[in-house]
Order: sequence, then C-alpha cells, then structure tokens
Amino acid sequence: MTPRQKRRDLSGNRDHYVDMASNREEAAGAAWEGADVERLILGENPQTQSLEDTRHWVAVYRHLVVLEQQLFDLLAKMIPNMPGEAQREAEQTNLPVLASQVERFRYRLDYWSKRQRELEKR
Repeated sequence: MTPRQKRRDLSGNRDHYVDMASNREEAAGAAWEGADVERLILGENPQTQSLEDTRHWVAVYRHLVVLEQQLFDLLAKMIPNMPGEAQREAEQTNLPVLASQVERFRYRLDYWSKRQRELEKR
C-alpha cells in the first residue's frame, strides 16, 4: 500500500498530524496532480469503444464533481465565520485546491459525456 492509499485519520491524534506534516512532498504532489485536467483515474481509457465504459466514467465523474463542489461550497460558507488568519489561509490554500479539483472533474466529465454521445450515434 502506498502512502497515498493509506486512509487518513483526522480524529485529533497528535502523532498523526506530525506524520501528515512530514508528508509535505506527497501533499504538494497530490495537489499538483489533482489540478492536471489531463490526469486520468486508474482504469480510465479515453479511446474506449465501449458505450458501457463511457457510461461508467460519466457516472464516476458526476459523483466527483458533486463531491468537490459540495466541499468547496461548504468551505466557502464557513470562511466568513473564521478568525481573519484562518480566513486568509483557507482562501489562499484550501479554496484553490478544491476549485482546481472541481475544474478537473468537470473537464473529465465533459470529455466522457461527449464520448458517450459519439458512441451512442453509432
């Protein structure tokens, strides 16, 4: 199991937060990869000729768009109630990462929706 595959426990364990801080390169890499609109999910084949595959990826990306948009919206609602320093930090770090994820997943959803329509015309 790779470090990225490990499930993160956000329960408040101090040692856990120290471990998370020690994985800065991993976090930076994940944020960078998450913003790459061309990055595929494991198993994704953009050249598939299978209508079933396209429907699967449309469903996957719809779920991811909803998830990331809800997280973005929730954070945006919480920010005004935070102390100034927390507001700035969330606006400078958290919101941009979530926004790039929403953008990436919408881009991929658009690709798969178009691909599905192409295959349905056959």
